[in-house]
Amino acid sequence: MVKNDEVFYKICFDSLIDGICIVDHRGSIVMNNSTLEDIFGYDRGDLVNKKLDVLIPEKHRKVHNRHFSSYLNAPKKYSKGKGREFYGLHRNGSILDLEIGLNYFKYQGDLYAKALISEIGIRKEKEFKIKEQNRNLENEVEKQNLELNHVIAELEKSNLMLKEEIKDRIKAENNAKIALEKEKELNLMQTKFMSLASHEFKTPLSGILTSAGLIEKYHQIGSKGKMLKHAATIKNLVYQLNAILDDFLYVESIESEKYSFQLTRFKICQVIKKIVQEAQPVLKEGQKIEVVPCESPIEIFQDLKVVDIIIRNVLYNAIKYSPKDSRVELKMYEEDELIVVIKDEGIGIPSEAKNHVFERFYRAKNALPVQGTGIGLNIVKRHLQKLKGSILLESEENVGTKVILKIPLNIDTH
Repeated sequence: MVKNDEVFYKICFDSLIDGICIVDHRGSIVMNNSTLEDIFGYDRGDLVNKKLDVLIPEKHRKVHNRHFSSYLNAPKKYSKGKGREFYGLHRNGSILDLEIGLNYFKYQGDLYAKALISEIGIRKEKEFKIKEQNRNLENEVEKQNLELNHVIAELEKSNLMLKEEIKDRIKAENNAKIALEKEKELNLMQTKFMSLASHEFKTPLSGILTSAGLIEKYHQIGSKGKMLKHAATIKNLVYQLNAILDDFLYVESIESEKYSFQLTRFKICQVIKKIVQEAQPVLKEGQKIEVVPCESPIEIFQDLKVVDIIIRNVLYNAIKYSPKDSRVELKMYEEDELIVVIKDEGIGIPSEAKNHVFERFYRAKNALPVQGTGIGLNIVKRHLQKLKGSILLESEENVGTKVILKIPLNIDTH
């Protein structure tokens, strides 16, 4: 029903928000919608059969006619926007700012031009106001910048006079701040040291005192077996105290830079054999150290004492943080450097502690019930750094820890 309903199409034509003007090849308006009439101030039907010039200001008509003739000779489609703006003439004589889109069609052999027209006067006015405001703003900014530059120049002039005084003051303040921070750090470390030292020494000494008293008692009653047991306890506790003292002494020597390397050439397998033998008294009940035999004698040129400290600390940690009846595996081999691997079945390192275990005095939460100073791994890493070596930890809590030590075959401390 709608297909042939002219009224329906007329309503659709008139309801468009843009004005439509259809012009024949003579420049006469053959059809327009009501929106176009509203834009130019004409009554319904007034524009039909009128020349298109009636909608163009007089001073622009010649130019417009040339454009129209050119368009008829080479018609093509022009979309609205993209700068296609022109001036129109309102019925009351006022000038309109308009935007146009062009197309064409042929009907019964005749060419027709179709224009889609929008009034953009309000938009242009807003754009003009915005541009004017921007110009005013730019002028104001430029003015403010000139004033600011003048103020800055004055300040720079004043600052130049005070520069040396400020420089000396800042230097003095920085030196004081650094000294204060160092003093705070030193006080904190001293406090931690005293706390650790008193705790770590108190427990073994208490055990030694108890075992000495029991030996005296069992000597009186002639119980040799129990005496030997407590003598072994004293020996183990003395080993603990000796290890703690070694840790503290080497921390002090590292801090004061007093330690100088004593270089010798030695076979590492013999050193490890000695370390394992001396570790036997500190093994827990049922614990054992399994040493994978060296494939070939490995000789290195290093500081024997430093290498001993590195391996001994890691091995003793494996023993200390592993339970009874557990196994500690130690193996070594040579690549471009000496590789020593120590693996235990101990408490492991919690994931949140892995980034902190090399910090001095740091102890993971699951390690707190076990005696320790929290400086062993710190010493190991610092010595390895001096040797240009490295340490790698692979650990899982409640499963165990594997420590991989990489020590250069020849020392390079420079």
